[in-house]
Parts: sequence; C-alpha cells; structure tokens
Amino acid sequence: MNRSSILVPIFVAALGLAAVGAIIVLQRHASDSRRDELSLSKAQTDLEALQSAPFQATSGTGGSPQLAAELMRTGEGQIAETLAELRRHDPPQALEELRAPLNANYSALGRIYKIGETSTSYGPDADRLAGIATKLQVAVAALLSEAGRTYQSRAARADLEAEVGTAVAIMLLLAAFGVLYRKNTGLLESSRQEALSDALTGLGNRRALRADLAAGIARASLEQPLMLGLLDLDGFKQYNDTFGHPAGDALLARLSGRLRESLQGTALVYRMGGDEFCVLGRVGPEASLEIVRGAAAALSESGETFKISCSYGSALMPGEASSAEDALHLADQRMYAQKVGSASAGRQSSDVLLKVLSERSSTLETHVSSVGQLARLVAGLLDLPEAEQERIQLAAQLHDIGKTAIPDSLLNKPGKLSPKEWEYMHSHTLIGERILLAAPSLAQTAALVRSSHECLDGTGYPDGLSGDQIPIGSRIIAVCDAFDAMTSTRPYSAAIPVSDALTELQRESGAQFDPAIVERFTALAKDLRLDLHQKAA
Repeated sequence: MNRSSILVPIFVAALGLAAVGAIIVLQRHASDSRRDELSLSKAQTDLEALQSAPFQATSGTGGSPQLAAELMRTGEGQIAETLAELRRHDPPQALEELRAPLNANYSALGRIYKIGETSTSYGPDADRLAGIATKLQVAVAALLSEAGRTYQSRAARADLEAEVGTAVAIMLLLAAFGVLYRKNTGLLESSRQEALSDALTGLGNRRALRADLAAGIARASLEQPLMLGLLDLDGFKQYNDTFGHPAGDALLARLSGRLRESLQGTALVYRMGGDEFCVLGRVGPEASLEIVRGAAAALSESGETFKISCSYGSALMPGEASSAEDALHLADQRMYAQKVGSASAGRQSSDVLLKVLSERSSTLETHVSSVGQLARLVAGLLDLPEAEQERIQLAAQLHDIGKTAIPDSLLNKPGKLSPKEWEYMHSHTLIGERILLAAPSLAQTAALVRSSHECLDGTGYPDGLSGDQIPIGSRIIAVCDAFDAMTSTRPYSAAIPVSDALTELQRESGAQFDPAIVERFTALAKDLRLDLHQKAA
C-alpha cells in the first residue's frame, strides 16, 4: 500500500472530526446565548420583586425590619450572582452601563427601608424615594432588555452559523468521501489489473487468458474463428545463465514491449510464465500464421555473443479445436514439434563441423574430443547448469574449427613459427567464430570459441580480455586445451608426463589460467590419473 492510500482515509477522518467539532462549538454558542437571555429575564424578575421589599419593614403594614432586610439581601444577592455570571463571557456593553443606576436604585430602596424600620408609616419622603427608585428600575430594566436583545441576536447568529457550518461540513465530507471513493475505486481497478497482469512485463497473465478465451470462444465461428498461438523462446535459459537473471528479466521486458507494439490492434498478448507467451485474436485462417510468425519475430533478438529465437504453434477455434484445452494442447504440440526440429538442425550443424575436423586431421579430431570431455567434467565440478555444461562441451569440441582454414604446412611445422606465422595462427579463433555464426543455433557457442585463447592477465588473443571479462566456458576450455596439448605428441613437441603438465598449469595459475579452474582440474586429473598417465606414456 502506497503513502497516498493511507493518507486519504486519514484526511477524510480528520475532516469529519473537525466538521463535527465545529458544529458542536457553534451549537454551544447558540445554547449559551439563549441561556444568558433567560438569566437576564430572571434578573429582571428579581429586580421587580426587590422594589417592594423595603415596604415590608414597618409594623403598620404587618411587616418587620428583619423580613424586609432578608428580602433585600436575597434579591440583591440573586441579581449580583446573575450579573457576575453573565459578565464572565463577553458581556454586552449594556451590562457594564448597568452598574451606576443599579447601585443608585439599591441606595434609594435602602433609604426607604430605613424609614420603615423607624416609623409605623412611610410618609412623603418614602413616596419621593419610591418615585426615584421606580425611575431607576425602569432605566435598569431598559439596559437589561438591551442586553437581552444582544443575547437574542447572538443566539440567532449562532444558529445560522451552525446551520451553514453543518451544510458546509456535509458538503466537505461528501467531497472527501467522493475522493476516497474514487481512490478506492482506483485501487480496486489497480488490484484487478494486477491480478490479470504479469508483474514483470505488464502483459496479460494466465488468468486473463482464461477469461478472454472463454469470452472469445463463445463468439467464435467458422467464418470468424478465434486464433490461439503459443510461443516459447529458444536460447533464453543459456542467456540467463550467461548474463544473469537481472539481464534476463530486462530482456523479457524488452521483448514483451516489442510483442505488444507489433500486435497492437490485431491480437491480445499474454505471458504464460517463464519464457512462454501467447497471442489471441479473431482472424481468418490465412492471416493466423502470418500473425504468429510476426509475434515470433518480435520475440527474437541477437547480439555478438547470443541469439534468442522463438518456436511457435497455433490452433483455430472452432475449426481445429472445440475447447480452450484442446486449442492449448494442439498449439503446444505444434510448437514442440518446431522446437525439436530446430534443435535437430542445430545438432546437425555441429555434427557436420565435427565431421569436417575429423576429415581434415585425425589428430585434431582426437584432441577436440578429449578437450570436450574434460571441459564437460570440469564444468560439472563447478556446479554450472546442465545446459551450460553442454554448451561448454560443444564449444570445446569446436574450439579448433578455425584451424580448418590454416594450411597443414603451418599447423604441422616442426620448427618455430615466425611472427607473421604466429599472427596468422592466432586468427583461427576469429575464423572459428565466423564459421559457427553461419549456423544461428551455434551463436552462443561461437562466443566461447572466440575467447578460448584469452589469458586471465589480459595477454591472450584476439581481444586481450582479462579476468571475468572472459566467459567462464572459455576459461575452462583454455585449461583443458593446454593440458591435452602438453600431454599429447605433436609434430613440433613431444608429450610430457601428467605431473609435469599439472605443474605447468599451477605455475601459470593466476596469469594465463583461472586459479579456481586449475584447482578443480587438478582434482579431476587425480581421479583420472591412470587413464591420463597411460595417454601420456
């Protein structure tokens, strides 16, 4: 899961929480304003009750000073508590203006209380003070009403903001959920595509092929048949073993892109797995073979040291097969028959060349046969893949094929060769490569033959390669070739004992020869000591 797929739902959840929180705050503001409005109404009621409290002090009216004082203290206390609470949260200006008239009102009421406390009747002074208190009460009531209107306005505004905020929050949440829905829809589509696609090449996979086959067969007819073609790369395993799996993956991706482009608009393409591909299209019988051949051409590539070709087979539905299983089986049979024929052609090519060597010189035939056997054994000791062992053995058998173009007088010259003669002799690896490249199936073998006389320290020929630049098959052939040459009688040199030949290999280990290969070859020679000794004798 990528980062965006995690952040989007987190963002939606955060937005939802923020929206809910904002709505709650706005609703609380409205509720607080309505509550404050009610508190003001209570303060007005308490103020009205307070106005008559001082007149309860005289005994002439059936009251008492204690009762009046208690009523006044209670009323003033309730009003003070209400106003103190209101002033804690952004009080309106009217509440601040209330202080002076309210205190003056309390003063007038207090003076009325004093008159009633000491007399049995209130008289003119009390009436005058009552008029003053009434005017002050009206002023206070007007300020309380003004504050009440402010709270009422605040409540109405908060209600409106809550409604608008709720609408905006709902819209934002709907938009966020829309984004999340599209994101999830995209992820689902991506997952579906991944389930139907090959991860390396992007082509359809077996699952996609089965689905498209089922749909295609249902619409196929003799007039508009469905063509299924299977294609399998030839030489890919050797390419993978030689250049490594990352290079093999890059080759598959490159060939797949070429295949898709070549058949775009004509047929659907799939990777079945490994180096096997499939094409599916609604074409006529005449065009089906042309399409499969075009697909095979797109899946072919060659270089100086490799050649990738493609075997193929096809089947038409419903004309040649009535079901997907039958079509796959028939196409596979035809592809395998072509592959076997191609392999046979390659084997025939190498057999012809080996026959040429034997006809040219029995000494060369014996030498290359011995080198081939030794090279195959050493490759096995190095745990190389079976196919690579076979390729190295064949290259070892054909490593001197270029000498068929060298005159016998030079090949069998008993004395030393001149510099020009050496230069000519050294060209036999290049000649051998050119001969082998004439047979496409021997392209990879040609590369090993070209480098079979390179030295680890870079002093060999024809390219002066060194170390790991030299293919491991060529390094194996170099050791086996040198050993067989030293332990065989030649027109220009006598055979030496096996022990001396092994000593010479050890002396050149790290310079002319790969030390790891010399070590494996020495162990092999000890296992075959009797046979090799008899040969040297």
